[in-house]
Amino acid sequence: MKAKRSISGRILLNTLVMMACLAAAFVVLMTRSMKSLTDSVLSDVLPSMTKTASQNLEGSLHMLSDRIFMIGENEAVTDVGTSAGIGSSDEEKLEVLRNAQSGIEFAWLGLYSAEGDLYLGDGNCPQSLQERKLFPLLKETQNLVIDDIYENGDVLELAVGLPILNADGVLSYYLVGAYNYDILSDVLSSINISANGEAFIVNGQGCIMGHRNTDLVRGQADMGEYVGTEEIEQKVVSGETGVIAYGQGQDTELISYVPITGTNWYLAIIVPRDDFMGPANDSIMLGIYITAGLLLVAGLGTITYAARIKNSLKGVTKRIELLANGDLKTPTQIIQTKDETQVLSTSLSNTVESINGYISELSKILSSISEGDFDVSVEGEFYGDFIIMKESLNRIIVSLSQMLVSVQDSSREVLETAGIVSESAVQVHTGSSEQSDSLLVLTEETKAIEENISEVDNNTRAAGELMAQARDSRDAGDASMKNLLAAMEDINSNSLEITKVNRILENIASQTNMLALNASVEASRAGEFGKGFAVVASEVRELAAQSTESAKHASEVISNSLKAIENGVAYAKQAAESFDRISDVTNRMTDITERLGESVSIQKGSLENMAEQIAQISKVAQRNLNASYESTTASQKLHRQAEGLQNISGQFRLRRDR
Repeated sequence: MKAKRSISGRILLNTLVMMACLAAAFVVLMTRSMKSLTDSVLSDVLPSMTKTASQNLEGSLHMLSDRIFMIGENEAVTDVGTSAGIGSSDEEKLEVLRNAQSGIEFAWLGLYSAEGDLYLGDGNCPQSLQERKLFPLLKETQNLVIDDIYENGDVLELAVGLPILNADGVLSYYLVGAYNYDILSDVLSSINISANGEAFIVNGQGCIMGHRNTDLVRGQADMGEYVGTEEIEQKVVSGETGVIAYGQGQDTELISYVPITGTNWYLAIIVPRDDFMGPANDSIMLGIYITAGLLLVAGLGTITYAARIKNSLKGVTKRIELLANGDLKTPTQIIQTKDETQVLSTSLSNTVESINGYISELSKILSSISEGDFDVSVEGEFYGDFIIMKESLNRIIVSLSQMLVSVQDSSREVLETAGIVSESAVQVHTGSSEQSDSLLVLTEETKAIEENISEVDNNTRAAGELMAQARDSRDAGDASMKNLLAAMEDINSNSLEITKVNRILENIASQTNMLALNASVEASRAGEFGKGFAVVASEVRELAAQSTESAKHASEVISNSLKAIENGVAYAKQAAESFDRISDVTNRMTDITERLGESVSIQKGSLENMAEQIAQISKVAQRNLNASYESTTASQKLHRQAEGLQNISGQFRLRRDR
């Protein structure tokens, strides 16, 4: 619901909005003017302030340099001595260094050779200057050199070096002393331009040599990275003097920069513009206060003017609010203004009286209904839309009476039915309990069968694997038997060939024997000349006889071998046929094992499905058991509620059709 706004409030709001717009424009214009004036003043003042701060730094550095010059002019230091080792001259030099270090508060003070190695000094002196930036500058300039800030352990140091020449102007050694960074830090702390201003000392490479934040000095931070722009760094190390502004809005800052004479350093001072906007902000706030005062005066005038309009409607508005809150008895104040306000007050009074009569009659009827008396009706004269309310309420009373009569009749029937349902629910609950117990037993039996089927399945798989191994062995034996048959066939063929050769040898032996006989005959005819030939013929005949015997024996052996080979071939063929029959049996057993495995797998899957179905049925049975218990409880509750409904409906006085 929206908050109500009065007429005076609307008038006041419009006036204040217009005045606020004018005030905002005035404040914005004043703010821009003040910022422009502040930038102009800072641009004129900052360079001179930065120059003054630079001169203070130069004075401090000159003072440090003068101390080194003063020590370097001491006769004990300038006296080179007569020996390379430590003699009386070296002791005097060391004593001068100790006195100077204790009086001027050097961090360390020592003499170094031309190669940069420590010649004389205490334990705080570094052993070599070769890593220091000032060493090559000393060799190059042969004059006093101020080093960059150097971190020696946890201490920041500012070293100053001076070459010491002998009477002939030849370099003897370097006098180098280091001051604590606090000397430079104190000078920077004295530069108080503004609350949030920052002073930087940077070297020619843009590295920060001095700042109130010593972490920047220790890390040799780059100024361009710190301020966020390389352009500022380039301006600072350019050797020029100037002031520039960077940033936007409230983050605008002005930076003034100047070189530090006698060093390779530069001083930069960064000042936020907001630090100098104090008087301007005071002026702006004064303008805001004046504007607020004018707004207050304008508001008071507007409120006075709007009150004349507000008072004429206040009485009517107040009575309407009372009416909205349910007040029908308070009389309506009729304002005698002889205008639309009086007509509005009179109409409101008549309306309140009429509504009061209607509400009184309706309240009486509703009070009777709230007490349980529905044998009533709305009477009296009603006008306009209130006639519809009268007729609707009478119809509601009749409808409620009929409905409650039906409720009384139905409650009796519900009471009787609830008793029957309660008894049935108890019986269902008992049956569900028995069914749940039976399903639990069936589930256990199914699990046992499933375990047996799993064992059969595993055995079937193992038999299948063994049959596969047997099939592989049978296949290897079959292949070997086939190879044996082929070899036997080859031996048989070779034996036949040998038989043929043996027969040829027998023929040759016979012919040789005949030739030997003929030769013997011819030798005997030849007489004395044929004796030698006869001996040869006799030997040939003996050899032919031996060849004939050997051929016969070989023929018998080959004949026996042929018979053995024929028997071996027959037996190999029989073994091959047996292997074929074994192969057929093995294949059939393998098929049977595979089908058995498939059947077991199907039975196992079916049993698992059946177990799942039984588990599902068990869950359903359990839900039925729970539902039957809830149904029993609900039916008993329904019976009690039906009794309560019967008692409640009997309390009403109803209008019954006669």
